Amino acid sequence: MKIFLIMFDTLRKDHTGRTYGNEWIKTPNFDEFAKDCIIFDKAYPESLPTIPVRRAIHTGIRTFPFNHQKPKLRTDDVVKAPGWHPIPPQQKHLSEYLSSFGYKTAFITSTYHQFKPNMNFHLGYDQWNWIRGHENDKFRAILKKGKSELNKMMKEHTVSGDIAGRGYQKLILNRYFPNIQSRKTEEDYFPAKTFKKAIEFIKDTQAIKKTFCLIDEFDPHEPWDPPQKYLDLYIDSNYTGRRVITPAYRHDIDYLTEGELKYMRACYAGEVSLCDAWFGYFINELKRMALYEDSLIILISDHGHSIGEHNATGKIPYYMYPELVDIPFMIKPPGVFTGPKRIEGSYVYDFDILPTIFGFLNQEKPDVFDGTDLSIFIEGNDQIIEDRNYITCGFHACTLYKDDNFAFITSNNRSYQRLFDLSKDPDWNVNIAQDNLDICDKIYKEIEKDAKGDLLIKDKTQLFEMKDWYEMK
Repeated sequence: MKIFLIMFDTLRKDHTGRTYGNEWIKTPNFDEFAKDCIIFDKAYPESLPTIPVRRAIHTGIRTFPFNHQKPKLRTDDVVKAPGWHPIPPQQKHLSEYLSSFGYKTAFITSTYHQFKPNMNFHLGYDQWNWIRGHENDKFRAILKKGKSELNKMMKEHTVSGDIAGRGYQKLILNRYFPNIQSRKTEEDYFPAKTFKKAIEFIKDTQAIKKTFCLIDEFDPHEPWDPPQKYLDLYIDSNYTGRRVITPAYRHDIDYLTEGELKYMRACYAGEVSLCDAWFGYFINELKRMALYEDSLIILISDHGHSIGEHNATGKIPYYMYPELVDIPFMIKPPGVFTGPKRIEGSYVYDFDILPTIFGFLNQEKPDVFDGTDLSIFIEGNDQIIEDRNYITCGFHACTLYKDDNFAFITSNNRSYQRLFDLSKDPDWNVNIAQDNLDICDKIYKEIEKDAKGDLLIKDKTQLFEMKDWYEMK
């Protein structure tokens, strides 16, 4: 059996096509793939953001509550979020497990954070390929057309009236524009490069029965600058304002005009459609090589992104609303399977992936795994997995709790708390925490239980500190 784990960064569940109820976004390939899948409606990351998510997926072990000792390594990584460091040396990697079962393994990724000094996520793979140039990757030092051209691009793609918002955007784009300066066609965009490299590995190993390929595409992470044909699907053709392609990480949207916000949302939608197109290319190539039907294919996102919802943009710990934490998660089993099959009852996590692969391989799950084998849903009915009637998700010094009745976002020192009654307020708009402190106390005990009494607490947890975790200085 061939196994493919496909992950997109920043792919929102509510933008993953008709499968998750979106009738306006164009994702025909996600929609078609879903027909062959087990679809999970209550899928969540166990911690955020990029690196903590991937640690859990690669190991089957929770990263939350970020309580292990941070290694003292030399690095120039400016991101300081809790859990943002290498997989602990005592934890075995996904690649090592698969290799022990006789699999030839490959890791094809454009998520550059995994290849920063000492990150070591590629440990154990027979082949790994880093698709260079995303966001702040130190790929190209200068724009060859010169500083004046770069300044012109900055003016066109950043906000005009807000110094702080423009400053953050310039931090990102000052590196990004040089990185992408050689683009000429759609095949020069990151999803195309990532999926074409994956197909190259698959062709090389077509005669080998046991192959595993982890395809980790950083798009649709910002900056959002899809080819024009994808942008044209969503853009207001009469718009003449600044072409804002990356947000600031803010708990207000005052730095954006209404037109800039709409343009940025259109850019994100275009990026999603670009990703869908190249995912479709990959799936069609598998079908052309007669590999699709008998392969195990898992599709997931690490998290979403706030694009003006709840008055926020970016990924901010205290804003763990559905637009940030709801993720698409689909599994296409090998062999004949009649889908789609929806799992609506049980909450599932990203760290269930590795135990699920073990389940499909009929291998006994190691005790060290925190995740659950989801292959039970091939034959089993929709059901509540034991101890999965709620989820907790950690991000910086904040935690989200969600069950079918309440959503609770809290700083771990409880200086900021938001409680939402989902039966009356499904969009999480009305904070009822102050009038329901008994419910908050009860939920907080569940959070402490999941953290095994070792919850990350900071004496001072300020909103401005939590929004600045991703600032590229």
